[in-house]
Amino acid sequence: MASDEEITRQLTALVRAKTGDPSAQVSPLTTLPGHAGQSYSFDLESGVGAARKRERMVLRLAPEGVRPVGTADVVRQARIMKSLEGTAVPIPRVRWLDDDLAAFGRGYFVVDFVRGDKLAMGEEEHSPADQQRFARSIVQTLAKLHTVPWEPRREVWGEPRPLLEEMARFDGLLDRPNLDPKTTVGSAELRERLRATMPPNPHIGLVHGDFQWSNSLCAGDGVQVVIDWELALVGATSIDLGWLCLFSDRKSWVDQGLIPSHAPAPEELADIYRESVPWSVSDADLRWFRAFAGYRFGAITAFNLMLHRRGKRHDPTWEDIALSAPLLFGRGRELIA
Repeated sequence: MASDEEITRQLTALVRAKTGDPSAQVSPLTTLPGHAGQSYSFDLESGVGAARKRERMVLRLAPEGVRPVGTADVVRQARIMKSLEGTAVPIPRVRWLDDDLAAFGRGYFVVDFVRGDKLAMGEEEHSPADQQRFARSIVQTLAKLHTVPWEPRREVWGEPRPLLEEMARFDGLLDRPNLDPKTTVGSAELRERLRATMPPNPHIGLVHGDFQWSNSLCAGDGVQVVIDWELALVGATSIDLGWLCLFSDRKSWVDQGLIPSHAPAPEELADIYRESVPWSVSDADLRWFRAFAGYRFGAITAFNLMLHRRGKRHDPTWEDIALSAPLLFGRGRELIA
């Protein structure tokens, strides 16, 4: 893996070329959390005399030695964000992006740094009132995303993905060998029930794909920016609503740490969402998408635990998360009984 010193050298050359300032400087890199590639924050100083300025930015690099597809395609993520410029969805301003290998030997993007806290996982404590205000803003932001027309953005986002096709992606994770059988208890029953009760005509739109508490940065009155667009697609918008409800459903988790202490209940989140969109979401459909969220995360958990234990992707946090896998599948079955 390239060292921070090497990346700093490459980044310095890039910003000098992009700004046209041969004296532009970048501060030492600060590593940011993330799994799909490398992310850093840094300060850029550029300009001459009184016009010289200092700006905080974020660099995201594709993972080394990995084909730039799926979650590893960081350039697609940047194009997704750029496609939302001028809409009501708060995204970081994209400065530069490229899949040309000249700059770093892999794809990259640079965006403005936006200050904010993650409601579930931030370092700062938030009062109950703050959590409620941020939660409402997060749900309203989700509704704003879903009301953005998808058709003009199909070149970047792709064609609508049918629910059955989306479900098959997670079927594939569960059908792999070497999974710990303890993590898949109840998955087969939930899979069959989901197939038998699939909503026939879900609302189609832009879908974030991982819209949970830690992917919105909040401050002041609410959401400042939505991050981590690796799983974005065009599809059933209630995928996102069910996913957010999952991270507010205490019956789905052994460890409650993924849920803000004063997060609204799933039913309340759904009511806020319904107030914010012009289409209806039935109780039956909502229960299905909540169950599907449990199926998705259960499959991801079983698969990632297997990768960790086989030394393919070291991440011991999945050992703790995996304790909830049977609950995720069982809770899903309860919701669409």
